[in-house]
Amino acid sequence: MAGKGIAVIGAGMIGAAHASGYRTYGPRVDGLSTRLDTVCDANADLATKLARNWGFARLANDWRAVIDDPEIDIVSVCLPNFLHTEVTQAALKAGKHVLCEKPLALSAREARATHDLALTASGKSGTVFNYRRIPAITDIRARVNAGELGQPVQIVIFYQCDYAADPMLPHSWRYEFDRAGPGALLDVGTHAVDLARFILGDVDEVSGAISTISINERFLPAETATGHGHVALSDKKAKVDNDDVMSALLRFRNGAQGFVTASRVAVGMGNRIQVEVYGTKGTARFSNELPTHYDLAVFDGKGPAPFTRMINRPSSPYVGELAAVPHDLVPIGYAESFGFMIHEFLSAIAEDKPFENGSIEDGYRAAQVLDAIQEASMTNAPVKVGGEE
Repeated sequence: MAGKGIAVIGAGMIGAAHASGYRTYGPRVDGLSTRLDTVCDANADLATKLARNWGFARLANDWRAVIDDPEIDIVSVCLPNFLHTEVTQAALKAGKHVLCEKPLALSAREARATHDLALTASGKSGTVFNYRRIPAITDIRARVNAGELGQPVQIVIFYQCDYAADPMLPHSWRYEFDRAGPGALLDVGTHAVDLARFILGDVDEVSGAISTISINERFLPAETATGHGHVALSDKKAKVDNDDVMSALLRFRNGAQGFVTASRVAVGMGNRIQVEVYGTKGTARFSNELPTHYDLAVFDGKGPAPFTRMINRPSSPYVGELAAVPHDLVPIGYAESFGFMIHEFLSAIAEDKPFENGSIEDGYRAAQVLDAIQEASMTNAPVKVGGEE
C-alpha cells in the first residue's frame, strides 16, 4: 500500500486531536506520503465515529494487533495513563514511529525504561508536549535564550481546569492513583512542568510542594463513561485518591526559581494556561485566553518599562509557515499547536532525524520533576530532581 500507515490507539477526546493533526498536516510534510489507516479502541462506537470523522480506513479493538500489523508504520498512543508504558514500549520494539501522550509514564522509573529503549529503537519517538508550539511560548523562549530578559529570575505557570469541579461527574480511572498516578499533577501539571523546562531549562530541586483532594469520593457510573462527560450514576461511591490541586516551588539549574500549580477543580477556568517569565532586564507574560499575542516589558535603564503587545504575525514562530491564515493578530488555538507538533514529528520521519522538541527524553525529564513534586508534597521537605537514578 502507498504511504506510511498511521494508527491512533485510543479513540477518546485526545485521540481526535491526533487524528485531526494527521489529517490536516500530514499532506503538508515534504518527502513523506502517509495514509490514515487504523483507529483502535475497545469501544467500537467511539472507534467508528473517529474513523468516520477523520477518514481512517480500518478499525481495530486490540492494540496488540495494531502493533503487529506490518501495514502500520506510525502510532499515536492515546490511552489512559497506566497503559502508556506497555503500549509505547511494544511499539518501539516493533520498529514503529511512536508519539505517546503525556505523561510518558506513571513514574520516572517507568519513563527511564521507555527512554532507554527509545535510544536504540529504529523508529522516531516523542512525547505529546504540544503547548511548546504556541507561537508566543516559542518566541518567549527564544528571547530568554538570547538574553533579552537578562538573567532569568522566576517563572510562574498556572494550569487551571474545571473538568472535575462537578462532584456529580462519575468516578473513573482518572481518580485512581494506581491507574492515573497523581491526578491534576500528571493530567495537566505535566504540561506546566514541561513548559517550565522548555523556557528555563532543567530543574535541580523541588523546594516544596502541597497537594489537595477537594472531592474525596465520586459515584461509580451505571453505564460506560468516556472522557469528562456525565452519565447515569449508580448508588455506590469510590474513593478519590489522587490530587485535585498540586502546587510546587522549583529551583532551576541556572539559579532561577519557579512556581507551578495545576488544578482540575478550578470553577469557571475551563482550560487556562498562564505563563509569566521574569528576568533582570524584562518580563514576558502569556495567557491562552488571549491567543493573538503576548506582553513584553524590557527595562531600558531610563525609567519604568511599559508592556508592549507582541502580536502574532507571519514572522512569528509557526505562523507564516503553517497557520491556515498567516496574518497579523490571527489567534493560534489548541488544534493548530497540536497540528504543528504533528508536522514536526512527521518531518523528523521524512528527514530521518531525531524528534527533539518534545522527545521521549523530555517526557522522562518531566517525569523526574513530577516524581520530586510528589515526594516533596508527602515529606514536606526539599527533594533533588533525579533521585531515582
